[in-house]
Amino acid sequence: MSGRILGVLFIIWSGSVFSQKTENWHDFLSTEKLLDTISEESVFLVESSLENLYKLKDIQIVRSLDANHHIVKGNSFGLERVWSVNDQWKFNLQEGGNQMNYLIITSPFFEQSLLDSFEVLKEYTSRNTYLIKGKSEDVKNILGENDEVIHITNKVPNPQVESRVIDMNLNPNRVNRIHHSFPELNGASELVSIQENNYDDYDIDLLNRNIISGLESETVDNHATEMATVIAGKGNSFITGKGVATDVSITSSDFIDAMPDSDESYQNLGIITQNHSYGIPRESEYGVQARAFDLSAFNNQNLLHVFSSGNEGLEVSTDGNYNGIEGFANLTGNIKMTKNSIVVGSVDTVGNVPAFVSRGPAYDGRVKPEVVAYSVVGSSNSAALVSGVSVLLQQQYRQTNDAEIPSALVKALLINGAEDVGPDGLDFLTGYGNVNGWRSLQALQNDQFISGNVTNGTSESFILNVPADAVNLKVTLVWTDPPANVGDFKALVNNLDLRLMNGSTEILPWVLDASPSSNALSKPATRGIDDLNNVEQVTIENPSMTYSIQVEGTTVTGAQDFYIVWDYDLADFFEWDFPTGSDNMPYNGETGSYFRWSTTKSGMGELSYTVDETSWEVLSNEVELSKGYWRWNNPPLINDEIKARMIIGSETFETEPFSVSVPQSASVGFNCGDSLMLKWNPSPNAINYTVYNLGEEELENYATVNDTFLIIPNVATLDSRRFAIQPNLSSGKNLIPTPTFDYALQGVECYVFSLFQQVALDTGIYVNLSLGTTYGIDEIIIERNDFNSFKEIIRIANPEASEISVLDDSPSQGFNEHWATVRFINGEELVLSAGTSYYLTEVPYRIYPNPVRADESLYIITKEFEDRTPNLELIDEKGAIVHKQVVQGSRDYISIGGLKSGIYFYRLVADDQVFTGRILVR
Repeated sequence: MSGRILGVLFIIWSGSVFSQKTENWHDFLSTEKLLDTISEESVFLVESSLENLYKLKDIQIVRSLDANHHIVKGNSFGLERVWSVNDQWKFNLQEGGNQMNYLIITSPFFEQSLLDSFEVLKEYTSRNTYLIKGKSEDVKNILGENDEVIHITNKVPNPQVESRVIDMNLNPNRVNRIHHSFPELNGASELVSIQENNYDDYDIDLLNRNIISGLESETVDNHATEMATVIAGKGNSFITGKGVATDVSITSSDFIDAMPDSDESYQNLGIITQNHSYGIPRESEYGVQARAFDLSAFNNQNLLHVFSSGNEGLEVSTDGNYNGIEGFANLTGNIKMTKNSIVVGSVDTVGNVPAFVSRGPAYDGRVKPEVVAYSVVGSSNSAALVSGVSVLLQQQYRQTNDAEIPSALVKALLINGAEDVGPDGLDFLTGYGNVNGWRSLQALQNDQFISGNVTNGTSESFILNVPADAVNLKVTLVWTDPPANVGDFKALVNNLDLRLMNGSTEILPWVLDASPSSNALSKPATRGIDDLNNVEQVTIENPSMTYSIQVEGTTVTGAQDFYIVWDYDLADFFEWDFPTGSDNMPYNGETGSYFRWSTTKSGMGELSYTVDETSWEVLSNEVELSKGYWRWNNPPLINDEIKARMIIGSETFETEPFSVSVPQSASVGFNCGDSLMLKWNPSPNAINYTVYNLGEEELENYATVNDTFLIIPNVATLDSRRFAIQPNLSSGKNLIPTPTFDYALQGVECYVFSLFQQVALDTGIYVNLSLGTTYGIDEIIIERNDFNSFKEIIRIANPEASEISVLDDSPSQGFNEHWATVRFINGEELVLSAGTSYYLTEVPYRIYPNPVRADESLYIITKEFEDRTPNLELIDEKGAIVHKQVVQGSRDYISIGGLKSGIYFYRLVADDQVFTGRILVR
């Protein structure tokens, strides 16, 4: 590579990093000879365990090649097997292009004057990381030989968003229960950041909640708007525009370099959740970006980065430990190799993993994704949904503790509350399961968490008491780990170990076989010691009443904080998750929705519903309880409030009353400038209707009416042009509203939606009139303009139909113009033209107008010559041809500009047919 022009690079310093697949450590030796001593300022390679290195002072590990070989800097005293090294260990370069960008990582003692020979494109605050441009030989000679430069790479990614479609459904992740039971938990006190292109802050579901960060992209993108809607949508557009945290403030940060923002920006803005629904090229390594995001979380212990797993589940890894293994290890980019973030995959509404969704493990065998969430179009939406749940958890913690929630606790709450889906137990497709926002919130509200701190070789223990009828105990340990070094063979720095003790009985966490084969990666989890992940979980199906939770600092540098969350079910319990009393089925107007419940009961149940609470309609008497869901295909158009129940043996479990309805259609009756009429279809069982008008941030009650229309006499008083209509029941419950619409875009002006002609060959001309409404109309008159007079075609008194089609069965040969007159009961009238059509049945052609002014065009229509090409000639009174052209199609025009006034003859020739006539030019 010497002498090639390279471009930009990243410099990284200190920390602990892992390589995608461990190189032969001999490649980095300057000599095979073992050395007795090395200068304290030198970088050298040592053969030793991490446990032994942690016991030594003045040693900085800059890269771990494998479990027993490490490149370090500092005092070699006390180390028996040390070698001097070359500078190749710090390079991670790929071929391609003559001009490259480089990322470099340096130690805190790096002299920035060494960068004077390069163009520094960007410095990443508090990360000793730089993006530079320069010559390859300069990079190698000036920076590569400097011991304070720890990593150099030209792998500068190009982030790409990962899905484009909103498929909003908050029910599979139980967000609907939070909205129903805790409507005040809406993110109002919080701020969430979306790192990608900018979103449209004029979108009606995101109005007036944008906080300027100064880091926004200049590009406004639909994908970013969709992610913002999943996280924070207000639901102004329709129910599918309602996100998780409906009142949270939103800010944006450009993802141009796939690096975290500065610590100062997170702290100054108060951001503790940032969503990343994008990917970069796949890399099986702990790269610059992975380390930067881990350091960002470590420096900001309340900041949680939420990543989508990616949509490349059908792709095969081409590097690292899992090279060539199908169905695994295809996360989109080393940003998803982080350990302090949470990576989110996707499942459908019943917990199946779409084939295109990326799955783990991480490059070193860690569990990725940690959780999944609903989406059938991509993991982008799933990540955004989890970001929204994170916002609700942080708001709950702030309300209770008047402080920001630690990100490790949020992560533990999300993981511990998740429900197992996909393969049984922990796996590399769905991680710890499908996020259940309700259970995570319950654990937080019930104080089912503890925190602690360990140092190297120390431990902490906690007594956990559970009820005698507890089942399915789950305990999750999470800690925010110090960043590793770029290129380390594994990312974990501080190794904590969790175990539950019941007397002398020890229960260990679940671990997966991370060996590089599809058979190993598909194996079910087993209990064991985990030395890869900074998340550990113990589950016990039938627990005892008392346990000692023990956390040991097996290998720790400094002191390490941690958080533990626990949860359990009760035996023989059942409760409804969907629908709640705030829900509607179908949930968004689809043909079917899922009943959902949580239970520890087994066997079958009988599901039925009632409208009158007297008679019950059985939907199924063989509902499998363990599934937790049942699909109601094509629910009848009830448009009313109902209740459902599940009968299990002698027990009955009823839902709260909920509505079953589909959205009615609304339209504009007339839009006459100063006045406006809205109208909608009647909804059976509705006693009245609420008309909503969009305010500054949300839909506001404009009027409640008993009829199916509303006339607004002064549109100048409206806050906006957008309306929605919602039917109301006598019980006080509301049915599903219409989608919100802009009345000015409905195509209806002052009463008339459309008026047009339609030629029917050999039959006549239909005049079609579509009205917004017939309200206030006395009569309608359809006429044909015969130029000297108007001929009435039809007169309709007190019209009832808003769609009128009238046949003029004797139109003029050639040019026809029709008019409609709408007369109102107040004496006013509206006169409109339907336009002009040409009708020929009795003559083969027509040339008009005749006479014609010299500044007009002369038109010709033909019937006979549709399959031939006639020629037209104009001849003056002296016999000279003054104009000649080929007639194109059945309609054409003749330019007569420049002709003097007078009489001209025309001749129309088509094969053996000749037609002649005269034209008067005035």
